Amino acid sequence: MKLNAGQLPAQLQRGLAPVYLIAGPEILLREEAVDQIRGAARQQGFSGRERMLAERGFDWDRFSNSGAELSLFAERRVLELRLPTGKPGQAGARAITAALTEESDDLLLVVAEQWDLASEKTAWAKKLAAAGVYVPVWTIKTAQMPGWIRQRMQSRELQPDADAVQLLAARVDGNLLAAAQEIDKLLLANGPGRVSLEQVEQAVSDSASFDAFKLCAAILAGQRAMALRISASLQRAGTPGQIVVASLARELSVLQQYRRLVRDMPEQQLFRQLGIWQARQQAVKAAARRISVAQLRAGAARLAELDRIGKGQQYGDFWISLEQLILLLTAPAAGFRRAA
Repeated sequence: MKLNAGQLPAQLQRGLAPVYLIAGPEILLREEAVDQIRGAARQQGFSGRERMLAERGFDWDRFSNSGAELSLFAERRVLELRLPTGKPGQAGARAITAALTEESDDLLLVVAEQWDLASEKTAWAKKLAAAGVYVPVWTIKTAQMPGWIRQRMQSRELQPDADAVQLLAARVDGNLLAAAQEIDKLLLANGPGRVSLEQVEQAVSDSASFDAFKLCAAILAGQRAMALRISASLQRAGTPGQIVVASLARELSVLQQYRRLVRDMPEQQLFRQLGIWQARQQAVKAAARRISVAQLRAGAARLAELDRIGKGQQYGDFWISLEQLILLLTAPAAGFRRAA
């Protein structure tokens, strides 16, 4: 049986399956699913646990024998097999599928970290799914992030405004663990109930007085002095350069797409397509009027250089180069007007 991560708790309440396969690259969802299975197993009398990590050179006989071994007091156990590569090899595939045919009171939990659609179609994975429950945990795409955040907040009795969800999605930039932590902070600070844009802004402000998100906002607004102060604060805080680059790249991409499409598409439809929530729409429009096409092109080239410097692929001082990019994007320029 194949389930998504959100369906797993209901399945566990109905009763434990004999085998679970939790597979995929999204760490938060994968480990939460594993914890849910362990918790349900403890509640249903599984008092023992044996964990095996199947790295290169792993002795598959050890795994096969573990299922046949009885503990001193015949306790029911969770046999947890970790596959870092998601590929057990021929010997491992035989051992895993053979375990499905053995009579045992133990629960088999297989956790695969690297995973793709080809892995899902392997014979051993199909047999595990048919014998028990298979939960794939794929990386959440950018477009799916607001929906995931809203669902998670609602599961914790939080009722977020639409703009609050969009701001949090922009802030965490696809990092589910960061999103989960921010949601838990909001619940702790405000309790269950409505979550406003202002509350999320305050939570973001509490976590970092100046961050990459605020840097982008200052640049969009043409606030040169503010942007330079934020840049200096980011440097003092030891902020990883790639976080800054990723945030700026997203904003420049939004501006470029807005300028290219706004003449041919209803503005509100374009805002929805680009994921620009209401509270940011005026800022994007103002930035598109102020920042010229030439500035955007030059800014994209400078940002590519900044990315290479941050990765050590090009010589230069990251923070000096960032200041130069800020000066470029906050300089006065002839913008454009939307066609009547």
